[in-house]
Amino acid sequence: MNWLSRFLPGGGPAVSPALQGELDAVAALPAPELTRAHYETRYVIVNAEVAADGSGGQRLSGVGAVAINQGLLRPGDAFYAQLGNAPAEALVALLKFIARAPVVVFNAPFNQGIIERALEQHLGSVPELDWIDLMVLMPSLYPERSAGLARMDIWLAAFGIERLDQRSALLEACAVAQLHQVALAGAGVQGLATPRDLLETQSSRKWLRGS
Repeated sequence: MNWLSRFLPGGGPAVSPALQGELDAVAALPAPELTRAHYETRYVIVNAEVAADGSGGQRLSGVGAVAINQGLLRPGDAFYAQLGNAPAEALVALLKFIARAPVVVFNAPFNQGIIERALEQHLGSVPELDWIDLMVLMPSLYPERSAGLARMDIWLAAFGIERLDQRSALLEACAVAQLHQVALAGAGVQGLATPRDLLETQSSRKWLRGS
């Protein structure tokens, strides 16, 4: 199933014609070239803000994102939105910012999971994106630091990265972006030169863990 077909009309919530047009424009963007070198790739680092949903669970309340382009963290290439009373508009804006780039998170079961649930709820479907989970990937790149999964604060402390405000999705995304720069350095040492190499290494580690 291609990216655009995930947003074809169906039984999901109604999306305004204007928003549908924006979704169509994003869907028409070329697929990312996963065989390009890291320094030729734009990565988008995403982090979720959550709030109680009234039933004992959590819902996506805001999302922050920053880009690493050509290996550099660019403060001007950043995004933040609260879902508020216009969740569909906020999520479409996020997809426009991502622009089909590889998406980097720390702890995909949480961040990817809650974002995809919000996309399904408010837009009716979920686009196919390439998700890189540093929680899974970092032990393969720096086994001397940790042989298994470790919390984000442990990895940040290991490389001297300051965590400014855990309540802010944008500041958390900035911290994860710095960790991704560390990951790219480790990947280069191991000869993992492209986004596809990272995705394959991640898949192999998940397979070995049986998840």
